[in-house]
Amino acid sequence: MSSILHTVSSTIQSLSGAWRPQSNNAPPNGALSTATMSSNALFEHILVLNVPLPDAHRALLAEHSKNITHIPSARTPGSVPDEAYRKADVIYGFPTGLESWAQVPSLKFVQLDSAGADSVVRGKMWHEERAEKVVMATVAGIHMAPISQHFIMTTLALFHHLQEQILVAQVDKRWGKDTEFGGQLFVQELKGKTVGVLGYGHIGRECARLSAAFGAKVLAATSDGQQKPQTGYVEDGMGDPDGNIPEAWYSTKDEEAFKEFLSKCDVLLLALPSTGATHHILSSATIGYLPSHAIIVNIGRGDAVDTDALLEALDEKKLAGAALDVVEGEPLADGHPLFGRKDVLITPHLSGRTTMYLERSIHIFAENLRRLREGQQVWNQVDYKRGY
Repeated sequence: MSSILHTVSSTIQSLSGAWRPQSNNAPPNGALSTATMSSNALFEHILVLNVPLPDAHRALLAEHSKNITHIPSARTPGSVPDEAYRKADVIYGFPTGLESWAQVPSLKFVQLDSAGADSVVRGKMWHEERAEKVVMATVAGIHMAPISQHFIMTTLALFHHLQEQILVAQVDKRWGKDTEFGGQLFVQELKGKTVGVLGYGHIGRECARLSAAFGAKVLAATSDGQQKPQTGYVEDGMGDPDGNIPEAWYSTKDEEAFKEFLSKCDVLLLALPSTGATHHILSSATIGYLPSHAIIVNIGRGDAVDTDALLEALDEKKLAGAALDVVEGEPLADGHPLFGRKDVLITPHLSGRTTMYLERSIHIFAENLRRLREGQQVWNQVDYKRGY
């Protein structure tokens, strides 16, 4: 055990290396100022909810807090005792049943164990004045490796008609003929294609880097269409630190610019959070801007795509295919029209399930605790108004 603790301790001390910090902008929601936490004092009580806490991880947290309470399974209302919430000045995990500031009078920091914050910050309390005194952070960046690899895998699978070939081998149990895969089979290459990245955050940037490595041209679309440096938690060698990979940037708020962006895409990657602005950003109208040979890959949130519009576009050959790790209304009902199609790959929202998840998550949390104690800006701070 001592060797494990030493290894973990050494790892946390090298956060400036493999676990590389990125520059951050000023706190987006006026939350806990650096002056508030500049004394380097220990936190009083960390409440760990709905995540495992092995001894090595507990040891990391013990460096920053006097007390730790661990409730490994607290997914139902009332499963977190009132006293546990009352004592906590830090929460790590998913805060089940947290609905008012009266429950958490001492709260200073919430570290979610997810890359998205939408399921939490939709709550009324996070839009009240008291929220300005509490920092919330996500573990954004934790999925950069597995989900970007999933994007490449599913894109190439569609280009190579892999799902059709596998069906013949696995279901029919025979050697396939190239003439049965939509005519004589010739695969498409990612080299030379234009990949449009809709949502240029942690995952979008790593997908851009890998696409460029395959010889693809990359375009980026964000709400303001402005090139920005990468912020938050990023591992060495990943992503696009300066935003230099895209050959052009487009604003989703500018209808003509967004239309031009979509019209140039051979592959459209959706790497978006779930917000009012992203809901059905791919609708019957905007899907129509894509070339008929284009494919879409959604690894962000399912409600970014209007399912009925997607099905219509596929049926009418206005779109060549789709790879969907997320869908609107998960899980899809048995027999849903998206199932069983040769032009659609569906995976059950598992593209980010890396075996490295817990290790990366605890290191992000420990680093953020250190940053708060030393009066620094945390990684991945949530803007309550934006929802991410």
